Amino acid sequence: MKRHEIITLLVLVVTVVASILMGLLHIDVEKPIEEVKEYTKIEYTYIQSLDEDLLGMRNVQERKEYFIETLLPLVLKSNEKVAQQRALLEDITKSTKSLTNDDKQILQSLAKKYRVKGENYQETLEELLVRVNVLPPSLIIAQAAIESGWGTSRFVMEGNNLFGLRNRNGRGMIPNRQREGEVFWVSVFDDLQACIDYYLWNINTYPVYEELRTSREEMEQPYDPLVLARRLQQYSEIGIPYVEKLEKLIVKNELTEYDMYRLGQQEYSDVR
Repeated sequence: MKRHEIITLLVLVVTVVASILMGLLHIDVEKPIEEVKEYTKIEYTYIQSLDEDLLGMRNVQERKEYFIETLLPLVLKSNEKVAQQRALLEDITKSTKSLTNDDKQILQSLAKKYRVKGENYQETLEELLVRVNVLPPSLIIAQAAIESGWGTSRFVMEGNNLFGLRNRNGRGMIPNRQREGEVFWVSVFDDLQACIDYYLWNINTYPVYEELRTSREEMEQPYDPLVLARRLQQYSEIGIPYVEKLEKLIVKNELTEYDMYRLGQQEYSDVR
């Protein structure tokens, strides 16, 4: 046998052996291996209010970094509390047995909290799964940045209100300017954490954000903040320009980086 014939035979043997091995190992060379999503873990740091020194920071980038670093752990904690509530609902969904008394109590408690009125437990569970869910940290931080002027507004400094949240019950701060015939107060919170908790509940509960919740339910995590931002036209009186401003802020400041952050292991005594 000539040399070139030997080489050809060896190549053929190697090819056949490789094909057999890939078949045994179920390897598909044309199908890429899915990337494992790795989250960056940070510690929870409680801060009641933004430091007034923020107002004196002339360096815009320094002020932004302080704002993000302060809010991120608080945002992640609010999300994790909601995620634990959702986990209870998902456990009920996975159960093949009939609802236990504990299951019913969980559904009743969360239905009351999220203002769900189902005709039966199954309908209540389905609606709760749409409402009880997290939001991308990038979206939360972006809205807080816009509504508070990166933490410089009177409402956040005096009332821990990051999102311009209003009420009509006569409690809170009175804006310096209101349109004729319009009366409302800007809500006051004990701390920043309470404000973020309430903001998340507000998005997950009020009818005007139903489109956002439906879009989120059709996605996989990490949720796309730009898609969800387009469902927030009703958050501001200016509508579409507000959404465009929100999208631009997220992209320009590379906030989606923080959607891959999580807190270290946390424990909560009651997630309902």
